[in-house]
Amino acid sequence: MVLNRNSEPAFRRIASSAAVLTLAIAFSLLALHPPHGKSASAPPNEFSAARALAMLHGVLGDDMPHPIGSSANDAVRGRILAELTRLGYQPAVHTGFACGDSGQCATVNNILARLDGTQPGGAVLLSAHYDSVAAGPGDADDGAGMASVLEVARALKSTPPPRHSIILLLDDGEEPGLLGARAFVYSDPWARQIRADVNLDNRGASGPALMFETGSANNWALNLYARNATHHVTSSIFYTIYKLLPNDTDFTVFKNAGYQGLNFAFVGRVAVYHTPLDNFGNLSLSSLQDQGANGLASVLALANANFPAGSDADAVYFDVFGRSIVRWPGNRTLALAILAVFLLIAQALWLAYKKRLAASQILWGTCGWLAIFIATGLLGLALRLMLAIAGATPVAWVAYPLPMEIAFALLGIALMIAGGSLAARAAGFWGLWAGAWAWGALASIILAIASPGLSYIVLVPALAAVVASLPAVLLPREYRWTRDLALLLPLAASAIVQMPLILLLYRGIGNQALVGIALAAALLVTPLFPLCSDLRQIAGIGGFSLRWTPFAAVALAAFAATVVPAYSARSPERVNFDYALDADSGMARWVVYPDSGRLQAAIQLAGAFQRAEHRAFPWDTRASFVADAPHLDFAAPTFTILDSSVEGNRRRYSALLRSERAAPEGAIFFPPGSNVAGVRMEGQLVEPESPRAARFFNGWTAYSCPRMPPAGLNISFTLPVGKMVEVTAIDRSFGLPPAGAFLLNARPLTAIPSQDGDVTVVSRRVQLFP
Repeated sequence: MVLNRNSEPAFRRIASSAAVLTLAIAFSLLALHPPHGKSASAPPNEFSAARALAMLHGVLGDDMPHPIGSSANDAVRGRILAELTRLGYQPAVHTGFACGDSGQCATVNNILARLDGTQPGGAVLLSAHYDSVAAGPGDADDGAGMASVLEVARALKSTPPPRHSIILLLDDGEEPGLLGARAFVYSDPWARQIRADVNLDNRGASGPALMFETGSANNWALNLYARNATHHVTSSIFYTIYKLLPNDTDFTVFKNAGYQGLNFAFVGRVAVYHTPLDNFGNLSLSSLQDQGANGLASVLALANANFPAGSDADAVYFDVFGRSIVRWPGNRTLALAILAVFLLIAQALWLAYKKRLAASQILWGTCGWLAIFIATGLLGLALRLMLAIAGATPVAWVAYPLPMEIAFALLGIALMIAGGSLAARAAGFWGLWAGAWAWGALASIILAIASPGLSYIVLVPALAAVVASLPAVLLPREYRWTRDLALLLPLAASAIVQMPLILLLYRGIGNQALVGIALAAALLVTPLFPLCSDLRQIAGIGGFSLRWTPFAAVALAAFAATVVPAYSARSPERVNFDYALDADSGMARWVVYPDSGRLQAAIQLAGAFQRAEHRAFPWDTRASFVADAPHLDFAAPTFTILDSSVEGNRRRYSALLRSERAAPEGAIFFPPGSNVAGVRMEGQLVEPESPRAARFFNGWTAYSCPRMPPAGLNISFTLPVGKMVEVTAIDRSFGLPPAGAFLLNARPLTAIPSQDGDVTVVSRRVQLFP
């Protein structure tokens, strides 16, 4: 590396910038590491992960799946009631019938207990669900939330009585469609007292407890959380991204009912989510501590606060390395963005007046930064496509994502450095500075209008740039330290708001986040855009290496991503088996649903599987493989029309759906274009099918009951007069018949059932002539 008198300050700025980024990575990683779990000897008014884990062991017993309506679920409910009674509460089971927004309805059994406050009036809810999916025992989802509620309930007995009553809700039927939460909100008399909720749920088995969602007017609850929680990992961008995902928790129902509050979850090791690996052995004690301590602090803060008299404001917020929260009312964001734009323009004009910045330099810097950012997105898409073709991303979350994360993060950094170096000859230091922050300030205004929760990722660095450049602009001459300040202060601000996001994106979204990681990395190093003019002062191989080595690192990391295995025993592929019997034709098939859309060799060798030319069921949207199966004498479900009558140009039917083989789940499917409407199950009106459900079922309309009554399910609906409709009735039971043992034996260690797991499905078609 060749240095001269002029290049020494440049090298110092480069070294200082690298040090800032290194510290930001270190502090961010530390912040994302949850605190150690407290022992059982912790003070009684504190949350102890050891005590919560003991309760979890006691309640889940044999660590078996306990889906809604199962005998295992009944046993879990009984142990929860016994534990709450032991803690000095008077728990009760509230039974109700509820329907979700995707056509699921069932009877649920919610567990409720109450700690009375010293003042009458509103109450605060602490909630989690106790049911699991059929494929796994649900120790993290949501056994950890359930155990946290029990440990918080114990700790509350050792604290002074709160001002407002605290209601504990452990609800049933969350997994099939938030049914327990809906039953509570719509039919429980205590629901009308609730003003705020603290919900505990999880989408993984480790990591920090993210406070990822709030009520729609969150300033009040957020301020209480900021003042009382001891470990803050949160951001308004989490909620903004979460709203775009096809995921919901019970908090969705509570928020729609007008509750304020906070929603917590940890999302590390997503591979175990809704699988048999969501067990005792994989649950992180530190994550349990983080979630429970946050839950205790938050529910006490809400229960001892004054409830807001009217509508509150939304806030823009983010944590600073888990230590504190920076926040401001969202309605002030646009004013802050306009202020940043005004001051940046004024500084650029002053530099131009002092002959230190020309219009052509601003143009080069502005066009250069925009071209680099667009190129980052386009090349990120190209790199993701190349990795997909190479087989590196067969599923949403791969076993070893670190090489991919590094490749995309370095791509954004490499393009910013190389592109800035090319533009630096014409733009110079202050031209690159003006170009970068012109776009930062403009993006602040756009996001402040369109999505204030996202705005801080560019607004905070832009405001820091305004402050940091003041000495360079206002002093009569430029000093070496003024450029240092103009670089390092915005870089530090950018690292605080961007680094945790980059580290968490893949955990939360998986492969969909890869291009976002590249763009976030480009934004992270935007404060270093002017530094590219310094890189040109370093001659020889050293300067060349600083500019172009990152691209070699991108290539190396991308290559590593293609050679590491996509699955492992700790992070297996999700592969479900079905035994599907068509009772009308008598034809039976084995059906395999691999998450990757590709059949693993061990399973292929077990049977003569062929890729299904047509979906195993017409409403399926998943890739599947089929093979002939023996016909087994399972009784078909019945769909009996009990009554019908004409109502104008539509005919109303009253029918009974029944599983003759006592399967736990039944469903009726209406084909696309049938225009079914006015559906009621057990007399309760079912919400019209959501667009998301229509896409999931390939245009078919499904109405299901995950807990079929033995006598059958009463369904009424209307169809247009004059058009025959052929519906399909199915019932499902968990597990394969004994004839499917060969498939279970063929499933390799790198494959695992998920969600409902392996099932036996019997179907029958019924023609209706309205």
